[in-house]
Amino acid sequence: MERFFEFLPVMDATSESIASVLLDRLNSLFSEGDREQLIAQAYDGASVMRGERAGVQQKVRVHFKNAHYVHCYAHQLNLIMQQATSHVPAVRVYFSDLCGIATFFTRSPKRTSILDQIVERRLPRASSTRWNFNSRIVNTVHENLDDLMQCFESIRTSGSFDSTTVREASGFLRMLQDEDFQFFLQLFHQIMPHVDMLYQQLQKKDIDAVFIKRALQSFTSSVQ
Repeated sequence: MERFFEFLPVMDATSESIASVLLDRLNSLFSEGDREQLIAQAYDGASVMRGERAGVQQKVRVHFKNAHYVHCYAHQLNLIMQQATSHVPAVRVYFSDLCGIATFFTRSPKRTSILDQIVERRLPRASSTRWNFNSRIVNTVHENLDDLMQCFESIRTSGSFDSTTVREASGFLRMLQDEDFQFFLQLFHQIMPHVDMLYQQLQKKDIDAVFIKRALQSFTSSVQ
């Protein structure tokens, strides 16, 4: 079971600085004869953390031999999804446009007000590191597509918004009506539940290699 222990201040984001702070704290917790009890260390995939020669994990293992490095499986799934979508130009544009909708409404209380009146639901912000946030905005836009189009149409025709807002609303309305956009919206609305399920499975506390293999096989067969 994971428990929060403490925050440790570091001077900078170099592997030397981070490892030095970690080792100072670990050395205060483990005596020389108890160091074998530290059996794992897990971080995201940043090179400063995972580097095999000069990363934090390697510097820790010099002093704690059994502290094997594990790259967070859920974070790996995030990276895979980001890479998979960013290499297809049309999909990359789709997600960029999709995320712009939430940004549009957060820039003005007046815009947010009309969103609340017509759609009656706020749009989640996207995240570059948490794919499940992208899943939330896909589902929200899909489920409220007609109301969102009505919202943008109201902004265009109400006469109470500035020209910049009207121009942007017109662009988003055309985007929501576009056949390609609607195709990708429907496609990812069907894919995202399977991604979310896999994401949740990879964050379970009692998983092992066999469980992960089965979860990946189930995910693959579900999306094919």
